[in-house]
Amino acid sequence: MLILTSPDIVEQGIIPTKYTMDNPNQVGVSPPFIWTNVPPGTKSFALALVDPDVPLEEEWFPYKDALKVGMWPGDLCVHWMVYDIPASAKGMEEGNIPAGAKELTNGMGAPGYLGMGPPPGHKAHKYVFTLYALSVDKLGLSPEANYVDFTNAMKGKILAAASLAGYFGH
Repeated sequence: MLILTSPDIVEQGIIPTKYTMDNPNQVGVSPPFIWTNVPPGTKSFALALVDPDVPLEEEWFPYKDALKVGMWPGDLCVHWMVYDIPASAKGMEEGNIPAGAKELTNGMGAPGYLGMGPPPGHKAHKYVFTLYALSVDKLGLSPEANYVDFTNAMKGKILAAASLAGYFGH
């Protein structure tokens, strides 16, 4: 069974501030990861970070003009998508992706990693990192691909998946 861990994020624990929008750089730095128990036949990996706790329907939500119900699949805020990670990779270093890997635009329209930043006054949000072991070398995505394209490209190619979840709030 594929296992995803991080030396800095404990499963179901609090995500350190340096990986969030509270980081002085206002974006956050991507955390380090290690993966083990890779299934035979793995030719590449993909990684996604989503927030399933976006309160789009709540009356007090401060970003109603910019963010609407239905704008993201399943109303997930997509914080990061990395694909074409070589099968030889055993993890990721903090703030870096492995050579040859590619990042897509996050749910806020910026390239790369988007740190956690739930609205002030809201409960802590759950953030889920999911690593996919894939049976293909490349997903063939365009740089403009979105989360739906990302997940559709993996259909029928996922050998195993592993998740790591943590929480962050104000």
